[in-house]
Amino acid sequence: MLDRPTHAHRSRRVAAVLAVLLLAVPFFAGRSAAAPSPVAVVTDFPVHAEFRPDDPGYLDQWGLRQVVEDPNPPPPPTPPPNAWDVTPGSPSVVVAVVDTGVVWTHPDLLANMWSNTDGTHGKDFIDGDLNPMDPDTTPLFHGTGVAGVIAAILNNGQGVAGTAQVHVMALRALGTNGQGSSLNTSQAIRWAVDHGAKVINLSLGTNETFGGPPTDIQLAVDYAWRRGALIVAAAGNAGTGSLDYPARLPNVVSVAAIDESGRRASFSNYGSGLDIAAPGDRILTLDGNNNVHYLQGTSFAAPFVSGVAGLLLSMDGNLTNVELWNILNNTAVQPSGQSSPNSGYGWGVVNAWNALNALSRPFISVNAYPTSVSRTSTFGVTWSIRGPAGGVVTDTHVTWGTSPTVLGNTTTAQTGATRQSFTANGLSIPSGADTLYFRVVAIVNGTTYTSQCAGPSGDCFVAASNLPDFLFVLYQLLASNLLFLALFILALAAIVAFIPQRRAARARRYAYPPKTMSPASYYVGSPGPPQPPPARVQPRTVTPAPPIEFVRQPTSPATPTATGPSGATVTRLVAAKKRCPSCGTMVAAENLFCFFCGNPFR
Repeated sequence: MLDRPTHAHRSRRVAAVLAVLLLAVPFFAGRSAAAPSPVAVVTDFPVHAEFRPDDPGYLDQWGLRQVVEDPNPPPPPTPPPNAWDVTPGSPSVVVAVVDTGVVWTHPDLLANMWSNTDGTHGKDFIDGDLNPMDPDTTPLFHGTGVAGVIAAILNNGQGVAGTAQVHVMALRALGTNGQGSSLNTSQAIRWAVDHGAKVINLSLGTNETFGGPPTDIQLAVDYAWRRGALIVAAAGNAGTGSLDYPARLPNVVSVAAIDESGRRASFSNYGSGLDIAAPGDRILTLDGNNNVHYLQGTSFAAPFVSGVAGLLLSMDGNLTNVELWNILNNTAVQPSGQSSPNSGYGWGVVNAWNALNALSRPFISVNAYPTSVSRTSTFGVTWSIRGPAGGVVTDTHVTWGTSPTVLGNTTTAQTGATRQSFTANGLSIPSGADTLYFRVVAIVNGTTYTSQCAGPSGDCFVAASNLPDFLFVLYQLLASNLLFLALFILALAAIVAFIPQRRAARARRYAYPPKTMSPASYYVGSPGPPQPPPARVQPRTVTPAPPIEFVRQPTSPATPTATGPSGATVTRLVAAKKRCPSCGTMVAAENLFCFFCGNPFR
């Protein structure tokens, strides 16, 4: 009977001790530990739902998913975030499609078509009307497919999804066979920018090479660029190491194509001057029969880039075309093992997620600097700091040097805020150096950011020109207008061809120096001694000159004879000669004047 109470009491005591220990351990552990150090906490950042469109074709749009999704996704089963979580696009952004026209009545596109004040959706430069319908009788519907990649309606339960929910301006410059003229294309480019397009897609081109004066397309592209538009063009589908025209122009973003393996497609052009790459093989997009189909080519890689540019403008409508281009390049994803930029992929494969997130933090865009200068001239660098408005810039400057690994010089520090532009002037190529390397550094809200360029280690660089200063300045002036440059080269060639002729004529005059036609006392000089007055000269009788007539065959006496082949005597006539008293040239005796110097004989 006593064992049970004893065991019960013992059990209660053990339980009580354990309870006390459990309560005391945290207390004593907290008292014995040192005072905790402050921990950096990231707070007040945006969160959002993971958006996935319900368009039935989205699951087979491998190219679109590669462009809009995070290139470094979390492990499954968590879905990767995408650019539409940031912004799906804005109807205030207008992207022009210069192509075969667009079937703008397609139910998966109509709501995203741009409308003019008269309700039209663009212009037809082939038929000369305001109905830019794609009349393709083949199953291709090239322009409609391009427009679908850019802006097919998102999350409407039908068809496919587009890259950006922006408005498409349809401009028909190509016929149903995909052929067109540079005149119609150039007119369409100008019309687009004059009517508010901020991005112009050119999924067209030619492999011809143009020299001499600029083409009408180049003049139109430069016109659009000066007015702030970003021009995007397909690199071409010949699989060669040179870009099509106008993709090779300096003011055009050239786009190559990749396939589903992530490598450059076999049909895609590549080469020097390539800017960026995008999916271009087995692209699911809109057709002209209110349905969808698969297409391939760099023509369908370029609109991905145009769509991402539209997303960037939807997030920040004040971006310039230079800033857009810099963001696209610097946020592209390079295939494994490739350096940036290169001739196969340019800066890499375009990525909308990276591009939009670049604007969620400060981003330095180097907007203007010369690629070459004379050795004695100075130059400036202009840059802007994009990102969220209101960021405090406590220091931004250019750091430079003559080696990409040693940038030991800095310009004067400047202050300001994000979304402002800055300029550093007075830079020059150091004596004895051939290249100046530089970066732009900015401290925004206490964090340091650095620019990225195409040079070594991400540096920008300016090369020294060996031309004399005045020739370099003249070249820079003329290079701004290729027509003037071509005229200058022709004038220079004419001068070079004329100089030897002048020298030859001068050598002939030296060989036959002119004789003095008047006495030396005729020329003004120092007065000589006084002379008696000259004797009176009797006037001579002047006979009238004979009338001017054609030169007749001379009737001079016969010259020595010779024996002909049959033994007959052949008389040869030798024209009489006389020497010009002015230049010494031998001329025919009957000539009235010297044919070389013009001296009259009578």
